[in-house]
Amino acid sequence: MKVVELREYRIKPGKTKEWLDWMREEIVPYQISKGMNILDTYLRTDENGRDYFVWLREFESESSRQTIYQQTYNDWWIKEVRPRVFSLIDEDSVSVKLIKPLDLF
Repeated sequence: MKVVELREYRIKPGKTKEWLDWMREEIVPYQISKGMNILDTYLRTDENGRDYFVWLREFESESSRQTIYQQTYNDWWIKEVRPRVFSLIDEDSVSVKLIKPLDLF
């Protein structure tokens, strides 16, 4: 059964353009190359003017999600990418919810 992640991150003030450019140019292509299916991306602004990056990633199953995670979040990611991620988004804002698609249509 397919699994979809609904992910949301609060972008640090003044970092929205840098975050979106980096996601578009490097992060999304890298994750796609590792087998992730990116369904869509969104920018949400709350009532206080804070920007949030929201995206949906789909996996064929929970086991495929775990396999792709192992391939994606390797030593390079931990040492090189993760520090930059948290220079652009608030670490305590990361929200990941697993949702299961319904076959209603």
